[in-house]
Amino acid sequence: MTAVHTHSMNQKVKKRAELALNDDFLRNAVRFTTERLRNGKRVASEQHGNWEEWRERGRQIRLHTIAHLDYYLNLFVENARANGVHIHFADTAVDAVRITLDIAAHNQARSVVKSKSMVSEELHLNQALEGADIETIESDLGEYIIQLAGEAPSHIVIPAIHKNRYQIAELLSKEAGEELSADTTILAGFVRKKLREKFLEADIGMTGCNFAIAETGSMVLFENEGNARMVSTLPKTQITLMGMERIIPSWTDLEVMATLLPRSATGQKLTMYM
Repeated sequence: MTAVHTHSMNQKVKKRAELALNDDFLRNAVRFTTERLRNGKRVASEQHGNWEEWRERGRQIRLHTIAHLDYYLNLFVENARANGVHIHFADTAVDAVRITLDIAAHNQARSVVKSKSMVSEELHLNQALEGADIETIESDLGEYIIQLAGEAPSHIVIPAIHKNRYQIAELLSKEAGEELSADTTILAGFVRKKLREKFLEADIGMTGCNFAIAETGSMVLFENEGNARMVSTLPKTQITLMGMERIIPSWTDLEVMATLLPRSATGQKLTMYM
């Protein structure tokens, strides 16, 4: 039974790969974006001056934290709880989904608005929430687009890399109930208006976590669109999904990571919001 299932999955992957490789738009979009991100990182690291030294500092912070993870995890939990945060530990994906659904049930939530979280993608959390009859809205622009398309993200930074503006206009026109121009300003304007209504209505806001600071129990988000700021401040209840590898010891360590992460991801010195 397992062998048959594995064979059919492999065939499905091969078929999808074949279709993707024969999709000229997709290949050009991936090439263009990959080169832009690579060049952006190269320029940003060159401008930094002593990039490799800072990378090594970042590596040492990670190694130190992992070597003493029990200490820093306990310190983070202690300080976060002192700040009024409720901490839940999930050993498995099933546990993480169950805890999330329990929090939603406890708050009688009917709607959840999310900012980008790869952990939630891995947990298939949206499907679980929708299965509990809870409206779940992605607020990152790219994530929102592919959610409307019923697809999974195709890139960790740019989830809708495989869509052009005409395809996006078609998707958003269906949502708007009227034909929208393929002008990116008009499309972004429609999504902004739509999502602001969702931010105000949502019972729960859900985010990922870029870094968690042990010495203060703080959680840090990096973003460019401003949606995570709305998600984390407007709904009465916030859920942060965090892998324990996100922990760093101190604010001094955050300075190193805040220098490395945006340059590595998008070639920016800083993200628009932190």
